[in-house]
Amino acid sequence: MNDPRDSLLLHNSGFWQGCFVRLDHTGKEQERFPTSLEVKEAEGFIQTCLTYKQSGRQQSMNFGSLPSSMQVTQTGHWSTGPSFITPWNWVAELCVVNQQQRRRMIVRHGATGLDRVIYVVEAKQDTVQPELSQPLHCQSTSFGQLLIWSPEPGVELFIDPRDRQQGDLTGCGIRWCDQNKITHQILRQYDRAGVLTPLSDNWIQQTN
Repeated sequence: MNDPRDSLLLHNSGFWQGCFVRLDHTGKEQERFPTSLEVKEAEGFIQTCLTYKQSGRQQSMNFGSLPSSMQVTQTGHWSTGPSFITPWNWVAELCVVNQQQRRRMIVRHGATGLDRVIYVVEAKQDTVQPELSQPLHCQSTSFGQLLIWSPEPGVELFIDPRDRQQGDLTGCGIRWCDQNKITHQILRQYDRAGVLTPLSDNWIQQTN
């Protein structure tokens, strides 16, 4: 039986060198900054320490058990965010893991639609760091009522740009088809009542 905590540690532990790119609601880069992240287990706790290289500022987090609203796949992909949402502000984070590399998205929804997105490219220490175009401006295509942003070849970010109303299905996702044509993906979806739904391999269906 899959243990989400074990899967999270197995695929995400270690030292990650990263680049955070902050995008506006149109997918255009506003700023970027290099980071390093350590993820480990110590004394029964999962410990993370994120360092912003330019300033040296650090953010640490320790937890013994996974939050009830955290979703983890058998292959170590994960998502966090609220277990219940309204049409107002909410934030979610999603991550897909491909051996020595990861892609992450932190998406913030405001009261009148999409606020901003942070796209994160990470590679294990001593692994070649992928180069992102600079400045980044995501290509955008429609997917029903959603948008798909493409920050780099093979990566798709599923975004809900709407001024949502109560009862609207919503969600966010990240899908990465790597150079070996293997797809890594995770979708965080909410039903019409705003309740987080179980993980699914299916993307949000196009609805009117």
